[in-house]
Formats: sequence, structure tokens, C-alpha cells
Amino acid sequence: MAQLIKLNDYISRYETNIYQYPSQYVKLKNDHWNKMKKKYEQGWIEKTKKEVPVKTEDEQKGIKKFFKKKLRDEGQENSEDLVSEDDFPSSMEELKQYYLDGLIPFQLKWATTTLREKSFLDSSYKANSDLKFFLQRFPDTFLLMFEPVVQMKNAEVEIDHLLIGPSGIDIIFLLSHPNGEAIHPTSESSWYIEKEGVQSKVLSPMHSLRRTETFVKSVLKKYQLDFPYRKVVLSKDISFASGQVPYRTDWIGKDRYSSWLHEKRTVRAPLKHDQLKVAEALLKHCRTIAVKRPEWDMDESFTEG
Repeated sequence: MAQLIKLNDYISRYETNIYQYPSQYVKLKNDHWNKMKKKYEQGWIEKTKKEVPVKTEDEQKGIKKFFKKKLRDEGQENSEDLVSEDDFPSSMEELKQYYLDGLIPFQLKWATTTLREKSFLDSSYKANSDLKFFLQRFPDTFLLMFEPVVQMKNAEVEIDHLLIGPSGIDIIFLLSHPNGEAIHPTSESSWYIEKEGVQSKVLSPMHSLRRTETFVKSVLKKYQLDFPYRKVVLSKDISFASGQVPYRTDWIGKDRYSSWLHEKRTVRAPLKHDQLKVAEALLKHCRTIAVKRPEWDMDESFTEG
């Protein structure tokens, strides 16, 4: 599960220590999965099914976060159960999805708070399918900057998603269109989306990708970092019909989508020092809006270390 190190212009605890939190997250994530899986394998589910009363429809709505209990002592979990027994799924596949869904609110918390400051999360992010795609489909050695707002010359602009892997950065533009089956990249400024012989004009994503590339290149140059990157137009449902692919660019349509995703998901390289240095540099040039947390709101799950 990719790590959300920056969300728009919200404060992130990764900004405070990029060398601590990625490895801490991986450890906590693995510890909680092992704990949940062990309970399942011990037959806890079948036992609790017989003991708990049938829930009403209202009670069944939603998935409770399994990171309920406060985690103390610099990220170490306490001895209490993280979930109540009656909340557990009834199959291993359901357990895996339950586990992944439970990580999203946990990640949103890390991406919007530090020990002393907090940002106010737009509730739409909780159900954002694109954000969920990145967080749940990539390994936890990938660091995600989702819709970051960055400083470019004298302006602050929202750029494309940055997926920072152990061996490079993917600058990603997600392309979708309700009337799209094929896309024709016909010019620098505009492309054509086609469905059943009917074409509609859309703005080329290459302009946005090049703007993001300019930002990435300038940061890498400023800190003398040699780290590869590629621009990616990614579409799950639309095919690329024609066009010359620009330098350092991949057009990934539905015919290549599965293989591209599989390649990313099978990356076994660990977090790398150069990768963290790049993430730290990029974070330094992002806008952050936050307020001081009141004292009553400072009983944090994790310390800042």
C-alpha cells in the first residue's frame, strides 16, 4: 500500500521527518496485518459469529477503522485489541479488503496532522477513487504526492500526481472520459476522444505533465540529485489509437494498463536513501496550510520522534 506523504496543501508528518515515518509506517502496517491474520487463522471469526447478535442494517453500514485504539510510546501499539470481534470479516479476501480500507483513514490522518499542527481535510478525499487506487494498488515502498500544490517561480500551482518509487519518479496524469473508447493524441494542445465514430476534443494532458516535469527537474537540479523520472498518461478504459510518444513519456492505455500495473506491484526493492532524499527535497517546495492544534487535541497516536 503506497504511502501518502503529501495531499494537496495539507500538513504531513512526513514533512517533519521523511527518514522516520516511511519505515515506521511499514512496521506498523505489517504488525497489524499479522495480528489480524493470526486472529482469523485461530478461528476467532467462527466463534464470534455464534456469540454476537445479528446486526441491524444501520449497524452494518460502513467499515470501522481498525486503528481505533490509541497507539503510544513512539508508535508502539498497546495491548488492547485494535478492533472488536464482531467487526471482523468472514473470509480471507474480505479480511484483506477490510484491512486495506482501514488503512486509508489512518493514512489520511498522517497526511493531515503532526503532533502540534493540523490541516482541515476536505471530506471528498475520504471517498476519492483515484486516491484509493494509488494507495491500495502499489507497494508500500512507493511514496505518493497526490494533487500537491507547489511553488513555481512566483506562483503556487497544483501539479500532477507524483509516485516516487525506489528507482524513479512517475509523473502521472489519470485520463478518463465518459465518451471515450480511443484517444488520438493529435497535437500539443488538444487530443480527440472517440466513441462509436464520434469524436470530441479534449485538452492535451501533455501541457500539465510538462509543467509538473519543470517543477521536478528544477528541484532535482537545485539539490544536485540524480534520480530518473517519467511522465505517464494512464487510462484504464481508453486505448491510444495513434501518435508519436514524446521523450521520457509513457502512454498507458487499457491494452497496457494491466502489465504496467503488474510491473509496479511486483517491485521488491526496499525504500532507498536516494528516494527519501528526493521526497524530502520535493516536500520542501510544497505549500502547506495548517493551524496549531489545541492542547485538548494533542493526545496523538504517534510522537514526532
